[in-house]
Amino acid sequence: MIRSKNLIMGFDPGLINTGWGVLQKNDKLETCIDYGCISTSKNDHLGMRLKKIYEESLFLLRKYTPNCIAVEKIFANKNPESTMKLGKARAMIFLVAAKENVDIFEYSPNTVKKNLVGYGHATKLQILKMLERIFPNLKIDDENAADALAVAMCHSMQKGSKIFLRE
Repeated sequence: MIRSKNLIMGFDPGLINTGWGVLQKNDKLETCIDYGCISTSKNDHLGMRLKKIYEESLFLLRKYTPNCIAVEKIFANKNPESTMKLGKARAMIFLVAAKENVDIFEYSPNTVKKNLVGYGHATKLQILKMLERIFPNLKIDDENAADALAVAMCHSMQKGSKIFLRE
């Protein structure tokens, strides 16, 4: 499969909503190509929900053929069951990346926020506002898609810099 030049696909995995976003990097300028959310129903069995995340992620990866995938690292929730569900959704993204031979990069939520907003404990609203400043023609109404774009932007910034932020 031929990879599209300088495309980064970001994912914000979740069992209910998995946000995704695609950026193209040209020199020091990023262009938002597309974004959205893969949603599953709480009424479906776990296996069916994971299958939907897998199939739709695979479709998106084949549609855009990015050079790499950026994904947010897992963080420990107060509820261990929620952490396990998040891990299963993330596993689908990793499986898709492996199946399509696409490199995957992980960034902690704090690193994403530091890169995008300059503050490691930025709120979702601050992330959304910064994305709207970077991409003024976009009206992102889904926080999961916004988070996915933020992860992709973080990867672009990390790879464009000789200095990497420490966690």
